[in-house]
Amino acid sequence: MSRDINETKFSFKAFRNLKKGLGEFDAVVECNEMAIREFLNNLKASQDQKQFIQDLSNKHEVRVDSVNIVLFSSRIRLFYIMSVMQQAEQFIDEFRKEYKTYNPTWTNKVDGETDFDNLLQNIFSSKGQGITEIGKEVYYGFEYYRFVRNRFAHSEEKDLKKLNNLCKKVTEFTDYYNSKFHSVNCPNSYEKIDFNDFLLFTNIIKNIGYTLCEKCKPDNSQLAERIAKLEIEIDNKTIKPIKSINKLKNDPKRYSNAIGNLLNSNFGKINSSDRDKIIEHLKTAF
Repeated sequence: MSRDINETKFSFKAFRNLKKGLGEFDAVVECNEMAIREFLNNLKASQDQKQFIQDLSNKHEVRVDSVNIVLFSSRIRLFYIMSVMQQAEQFIDEFRKEYKTYNPTWTNKVDGETDFDNLLQNIFSSKGQGITEIGKEVYYGFEYYRFVRNRFAHSEEKDLKKLNNLCKKVTEFTDYYNSKFHSVNCPNSYEKIDFNDFLLFTNIIKNIGYTLCEKCKPDNSQLAERIAKLEIEIDNKTIKPIKSINKLKNDPKRYSNAIGNLLNSNFGKINSSDRDKIIEHLKTAF
């Protein structure tokens, strides 16, 4: 999505929720990652690793006799992937519901179809076209980490071959991920998933959100209709913001600014050109 301040940067509420959720989770993961690395560094520097763990166990009153360092690190990083995938699935569900309020025609999933593939099918007419619009590197990166999550959460041995094949496929995109998302040494295989995979997967999800917002922006007449019907709850009262703003029609500058602020608070960044077109729709149709 363009960052040009003169361009409209419409965003669905579902995407704003995703960014907020990922931002909050990022802070938790980064703090957790620091704690992991500090623990591992101290463990490595100790003269007696078993005694070091027992001392910490006694200090914090958490019963731990020993730890498999390889599994310890890997399992925690897999939890990162699982949590990001959970937020991604929530975003896809929220996006689908919000998109349908503008485009009610929707074909339900068929057997074996994922929620994401179904979304691409409905928005871009076919899964293949959807992959082209999203970008094959982004699509297959998402698919890879989805299979990683499934393997970890459900121990799905039946999909192990698909997981390994996807790993080989996305490894071919390493240079793309490095240049696009500034990723470092990833994607990794299932057994070696690390913190960098978490960062890459998070960026892949956000990139999908940016692309969907950019390519699925409702037209200005739809945004005008949505603003005209918008209701908000304040102190247990239902208020239509447009009614208060309409009182400013005799002051075109204040009216335009008020409409612009309302649009920006509900739809991301709407530029002045689109704002003026939306105002014209409001004047003629509502």
